[in-house]
Amino acid sequence: MGRGGVTGAAGPRLHSRHTFCRSDDLLRNDPRRVTAQIDGALISAEYSELTGQLCLRQDGAVLREWFPPHSWIAIASVAGARHWGTRPTDEDLRALLRNEMTLLRAQ
Repeated sequence: MGRGGVTGAAGPRLHSRHTFCRSDDLLRNDPRRVTAQIDGALISAEYSELTGQLCLRQDGAVLREWFPPHSWIAIASVAGARHWGTRPTDEDLRALLRNEMTLLRAQ
């Protein structure tokens, strides 16, 4: 207490969140979502960084749904090992959409 009883007055400013939390720009409360018009249907891929859930929806109805580690594997299979499938970019989700729609058409 060499500062007259004032703690942290000249010390480093600490982030208000716990040290193990990622910053808001990396962790989203809402799912990351990309949408495409494919064969006249509106198809979207949604990924939640909070839960790891990955959904493909057609006109709002769930086509496919994955949870970790399967969601990470599905993303990494089209995006490569970048982020190990746990933090997909919009382009990663678009690649997943293209891949899954190709598989669904082949069935």
